[in-house]
Amino acid sequence: MEEEEEMLVAVKEGGGGGGQREAIECLDLPSSFSSSSSSSSSSSSSSSSAADKLCSGGMASEPTSPTTPGSPTEDAEATKEWLETILEGYHRSLAPDVEPDVELGEWSVKPASDEHEGYLSEQLSLAVTYTASGRPYHDHLLAKLLPQDPFNRAFVIESLFDLREIKFYQEIKPAVEAVERKYLTEEDMESAWTPDLYFAKHKEATESILVLDDMCQHGYKVPELTDGMSSSQTRSALVTLANFHAATVALQLKEGKTLPEEFPYLLSVDQAVQSFNCLVERGLPLLLKFLESRKDQADVREGLTHYSGPRASQVLRRVLTPSSKLNTLVHCDFWCNNLLFKEGEDIATRCCIIDWQMVMYGRPAIDVALLITTSLEPAERRKHGKELLSAYWDAFLARLSKFGIEKKALKYTKENLEADFKAAQAMAALVVVGSVDIALGTPGREERVLSLLSDLMGQGVL
Repeated sequence: MEEEEEMLVAVKEGGGGGGQREAIECLDLPSSFSSSSSSSSSSSSSSSSAADKLCSGGMASEPTSPTTPGSPTEDAEATKEWLETILEGYHRSLAPDVEPDVELGEWSVKPASDEHEGYLSEQLSLAVTYTASGRPYHDHLLAKLLPQDPFNRAFVIESLFDLREIKFYQEIKPAVEAVERKYLTEEDMESAWTPDLYFAKHKEATESILVLDDMCQHGYKVPELTDGMSSSQTRSALVTLANFHAATVALQLKEGKTLPEEFPYLLSVDQAVQSFNCLVERGLPLLLKFLESRKDQADVREGLTHYSGPRASQVLRRVLTPSSKLNTLVHCDFWCNNLLFKEGEDIATRCCIIDWQMVMYGRPAIDVALLITTSLEPAERRKHGKELLSAYWDAFLARLSKFGIEKKALKYTKENLEADFKAAQAMAALVVVGSVDIALGTPGREERVLSLLSDLMGQGVL
């Protein structure tokens, strides 16, 4: 891996989730955005109106934490120039023969909301009002930087989470969209299955920044974790997931790509096992301690004690090791907090997938199990779990057919999927155990965790 890698990437909007990418030029980030800075944050703008319109939810809102890079007001001119350069590059990609003549008006930079619970990045909301080629624009962008917490920062750098997500937007997303454009009709392609990329910079172990379109400005919202996902949200997520998985099958079967060689930075099995096992080792003692006061959950507590040793890593490795039958690219963190939904009376529910730091090569059932196991209310999961798995399978086969890939070419059956799904449920349950800190203290979340573990133990999954 090169010691320093930095590139501005502009993405043309259009069918297939974004269309063409164009590398514009290398840019240095203004010092006011340095990810190692610890000074307090603020915003700079000729008025507060643009900032006031920042959407609420998991991607952007009012400041909630001082743990962000230094204040743009300390170097406002450099920050202004940086924003202008990004926007100029973006508009040149839309019309290469037209000088965009970007003029920045109001702009603001604020910490993004911490409602999007996670540890793998710090986030900034960027609001910009400007003109390009004489036309007015008002955009919201999301900047992701290295975490300020020393432990989380070291964890991200060691596991290459930041670089992997940058590479996803620079290489994997364009490859997926290219194979879709080659074989599918414009009507078949999703318009926003994941955010568009505006800018990416990576300097090994010291600086990392990724600037994306903030999908909240397009009406997308993070679902409420405590409530669980609705039926329409779940089905939309599974169709979007099936389309992504199918495109990566097409890359293999139609284009002859060997995905681990094509994308060598994918999360490895060893890295995935280590990361998830680290979560289990952190979360399991918390859950066992909590269960000491829950005598009605004695069987669950007893069952969990068996995962205090090497058993957890053995389960994880068995699931995360690629199949001998069918593998796709896998998001590997596919749950409600990494999904955005756009809903309305006159439109079908649309799903946008975010946070690709853990993308890897493996069994597609991993993503399906993570979603159904972690993100549904117990009654919904019990009643519709099998039906939802079938809905994913049908959507997967339908999408493959559009690529000209018939079911018999897969050498993979629904029975294979069901077996992989059952095994992956055990992994998903361990992920829930490892992330139990976001449930403890919220009764609705606590009961969902306990219901899940009790059900899976009763089914022999755990």
